[in-house]
Amino acid sequence: MQTSRIELVRLTSDHLPGYHAIWSDRVATRWSPHGPCSTLEDSKEWMSPLLPETNAKGDNYAVLLRTPLAPEIINSRGLAGDEVLVPGGFLGWVGTWRSDPVPEVGLIFHRACWGLGFATEALEAFLKVFWANRPEFELLDAWCDTENIASQNVLKKCRFALVESVTGDYTLPWMVPALRSSLRFQIRRSTISPGGVGKED
Repeated sequence: MQTSRIELVRLTSDHLPGYHAIWSDRVATRWSPHGPCSTLEDSKEWMSPLLPETNAKGDNYAVLLRTPLAPEIINSRGLAGDEVLVPGGFLGWVGTWRSDPVPEVGLIFHRACWGLGFATEALEAFLKVFWANRPEFELLDAWCDTENIASQNVLKKCRFALVESVTGDYTLPWMVPALRSSLRFQIRRSTISPGGVGKED
């Protein structure tokens, strides 16, 4: 699946270096109960359940940059921007890490590309692929922390609706307070119009 700026390709073990670059970052992983991976081997173990050979029902994709960005954008990014924000660079991951009883989508991106709209673009592209390839599913869930405003904004832009709020359901020891609360968003297949991702209300 391609858009004007990115390409979604099936996540494989070949993407481990890019995956580890994200999952070894304490800031990028701060909203995950798993936390950062300290070694490449840790990231390999964490990525393993997302791969086709271990998760046949999952739909997991590497998000790769297709087109060059302006040098001033890359230079303003820091954080290995000159390594990530190049054609073929591993921007992030999007996919369904579990499918039962309702598929749950997740996504994470390298800090170098935050604020450039790549997460929304990738999720929109993923939705097209997911609904086309998975006719057996009518719903797709997404969970995020009540304070994770960036993820909430991405989900809302992609027409996910807030359906549930759960108080004190998980713990992030490095956050204050450590006991966290979650929001569950959901999107239905019927939300998707034949000509695009979202259907106007």
